[in-house]
This record gives sequence, C-alpha cells and structure tokens, in this order.
Amino acid sequence: MTKDLLRVEPERFDLASFADLLPAREHIPGEDPGSFQGFREGMMRSLVPMTPYEGVIAENLISIEWELLQHQRMRDASLRNLIRAAISEAAMAKCKDDHEKALDAAFEKHAEDGGDEDDWEEPFSFDAVAAEDAGEDLAARATSRDPVAQAIALAEITALGVAPLNLMGEAYRSRDVSITRHDAKYKELEHRRRDVKRDFDALQKTRPLEAEILEG
Repeated sequence: MTKDLLRVEPERFDLASFADLLPAREHIPGEDPGSFQGFREGMMRSLVPMTPYEGVIAENLISIEWELLQHQRMRDASLRNLIRAAISEAAMAKCKDDHEKALDAAFEKHAEDGGDEDDWEEPFSFDAVAAEDAGEDLAARATSRDPVAQAIALAEITALGVAPLNLMGEAYRSRDVSITRHDAKYKELEHRRRDVKRDFDALQKTRPLEAEILEG
C-alpha cells in the first residue's frame, strides 16, 4: 500500500473549473485586451491548486499579483506624463527665448536704420499655439516606442540645455499625488501578497492524503 496525494477534480462538483466558483472578472479599460487571461493561465500552471479552497486562494493571489502589475503600469504612466510636461515646458521656453532674441535683433536693425523706441513696432508676435505644438511634439517623440525617434528627441532635449536624466530624476522624486498614491497602494498590496502566499503555502503543506491499494 502506498500514499498518493488526493487531487479533487472540479467535475466531482459539476464544475468545468474551480474558477467557476468565482464571479467572472470583467475587462477594465486601460488594460491590454486579453492580457489578464493569459497571465492567469500562466500563474495557475505555476501554482497548481489541487482543491477548491486552494483554487480560491490561488485566484486571490493572482488578483493581487495582477493589481501590483497594473499599479506599476499606472505609476509609470504618471511618471511619463510628468516628464512629458517638463519636456513640453522646456521646449516652449526655448521658443519664447528665440522669439525674444529675434525681436532684439529686429530692434537693433531698426535702430541702425535711424529708428528709436517711439516709432518701434514689433514686426512679429509670439505664436503661443505653435510653441505649444512644438513642445507636445517633442515630448511625444521622446516617449515614443520607436528607439530612433527617442534618440533624436533626446538629442534635441539635450540641445535645449536640459539633461534627460535630470528630468527622470525629478519625476521620480515628485510628490505628485499620481505617484504617491500608487506607491502607497503598491506597498499595501505587497503586504497582502505575502500574507496570501503564506496561506497558500500552508495549504499545500497540509494537503490531504488518500491511501491507495496497489494491484498485485
């Protein structure tokens, strides 16, 4: 006689899977379509729950792991938004500076031709819309997934007198609520993950055994 691990099959409870015990998870806009299902299937193959209760705890653990990943994605998105805003602001500042320099050059030419401040009229005005568009374009290229576009944009940012590494550092040090809220939630979820994983490991160690009589 030998002892084998008792595996409870979902069919014994008229279920196709123990996951049917739980409500179906609805897709949340912002997630990559279908990504959770693939993530869940991979995690289930790794955790290998063998009883209905292990299945429930495994689903809980998977949910926490997924939420950790999503908070990381949202935090990264917030960091990119802060960096994009800083890049756009730097580009607009450069446009304003170029405009002022062009006006100074125009006034010098005006003075050389015998004019003075009394008869001076600005020959052109600052195009705030064009400056904003230029800033947003540079920020979009800097955060593009195209490495070539990124490299060109980063060279342009450096030419503005702004170090891209400093932009990233400022974003990471930011106390913006979009960053701090995700940081706090991430720490909370890490604590929950440790607790649930401890419970799951304890269940695995105390799985029931079933005696089986071998033929012969």
